Amino acid sequence: MFDARRRQGLTVIGVRVVGAGLALVAQILAARMIGPEDFGRYSLLLVWLLLMGHGATVGTNQLICRFLSQYLEAGERHAAAGLLRAVFGVVACLAGSLALGAIGMLWLNPFGFDGAMVALGMIAFMAAPLLTLQDYLEAIARGMDKPTLGIAPAYVMRHLGLIVGLVGLLAMGESADAFTVMTLTIAGLAASCLLQYVLIRSHLKEALQGASPAFGERRKWLRAALPIALVDAAEVLFLNADVLILGLFLPPELVAFYFAATRLAQVLGYVPYGVSAVTAQRFAALSARGDRAGLQTMVRQAAVISSTLTAIGAMALSILAAPLLGLFGEGFEAAALVVPLLCLGTVIRCLLGPGEDVLTMLGEERACSLSFMMALALNIALSFALVPLIGLYGAAIATAVSITMRSGLMAYFGYRRLGIILPVGIPDSFGTAALKGNPS
Repeated sequence: MFDARRRQGLTVIGVRVVGAGLALVAQILAARMIGPEDFGRYSLLLVWLLLMGHGATVGTNQLICRFLSQYLEAGERHAAAGLLRAVFGVVACLAGSLALGAIGMLWLNPFGFDGAMVALGMIAFMAAPLLTLQDYLEAIARGMDKPTLGIAPAYVMRHLGLIVGLVGLLAMGESADAFTVMTLTIAGLAASCLLQYVLIRSHLKEALQGASPAFGERRKWLRAALPIALVDAAEVLFLNADVLILGLFLPPELVAFYFAATRLAQVLGYVPYGVSAVTAQRFAALSARGDRAGLQTMVRQAAVISSTLTAIGAMALSILAAPLLGLFGEGFEAAALVVPLLCLGTVIRCLLGPGEDVLTMLGEERACSLSFMMALALNIALSFALVPLIGLYGAAIATAVSITMRSGLMAYFGYRRLGIILPVGIPDSFGTAALKGNPS
């Protein structure tokens, strides 16, 4: 990884960490203004919004990242334009259908929710297509190797919108409820999407140079997208299953406590994400050029950088968990021991290497999909087994164990299928030996 790329990687990580800090401030303000019960309801519906919005991308984010990078590297602008046009049509239709279906379900209200919950869900589900659009724009920025343009608006301005709105209400002496907070959240999302589009548009226009869309490789895109779609669906469920399952067994206040703990722990997740935003498309480009040595070197450096930063962050968050959770309001300290458990899973994930990026960028989507599906099944099974017994800690343990299993499986497949060493601390020569022993 060259110095310029290191700087880019650190910039992306910095943006994500700043975004995580702003998100934390926003959630603290919201929790203190509306109280644990309303915050628990807001948290549950926010998770459903994330589930729908991210899930509607059905594998197209990694597809754009992989193929757009390759097409631009090879000068195939017509294919790049066709890819973007086709993907937009698919995700727009799916996101709209999911939102309408969810709103219709709430309108019928077969579960007997009260009026406030129905109204909150209505506005949340209406915003799902915006979140899908934001993911689409971010994938384009990453495919053009300009990740900061896609990430900065999504993870800075989106949270600033909520903070500014809540501070404004405080300054005017006004109160807030879950509906107010959700409305401000969506306003920030809409504003960040607009800024994202403005920043990306000129670069995309220059990259495509007015090329007309060509759809000759649509079958290739479909074959690649299907297993990645399973990965994306599994990942979105994986990231949110703990909160959803907690909502089945525990009252809103305890869900709010756990959600606050996940907001702290998610700061660590931005480190591997930031590294991925810089390196994933480069994995594809290096593989397309046949530069195996450069590929292995970049994989190794990505794993070391993310592992080092997450380990340091995990120690700091674990030590400061109680006082940081106390900022959310009275009683939130009850989830302090949940934070180190969640952090541990992220550290292990980084130590085992960037398996998802390597497998999806180098044509092993099915192996990646299998790893995610197996880990998701384990996560759900452990959550249902442990949450009724030990509550919040059961959800955190289930998450950490399943993350370890998922990362271990992907490291194994990267070694066996590609001869690439993913975990930190294993010599690169092992990968060369594995490739010679398994030429397929």
